[in-house]
Amino acid sequence: FYLSAHDAALIKGKKVGIVDDVVSTGASLEGLEKLVEKAGGIVTKKAFVLAEDKAADRKDVDYLASIPIFL
Repeated sequence: FYLSAHDAALIKGKKVGIVDDVVSTGASLEGLEKLVEKAGGIVTKKAFVLAEDKAADRKDVDYLASIPIFL
């Protein structure tokens, strides 16, 4: 992930919400959280449209619906 110096300055000291379409393993979410924290922001909300499989069991994210993984 990349964040410009301009954008990092806008985030510094601010509350930040991460909103995305799908959470699955949480790897992208973890990367975004680290990026926000490195820029000096505070992640206060994590929201998704869909949560796949075990991501639906997470207590730290909000989502509209869960979807199963078909093997």
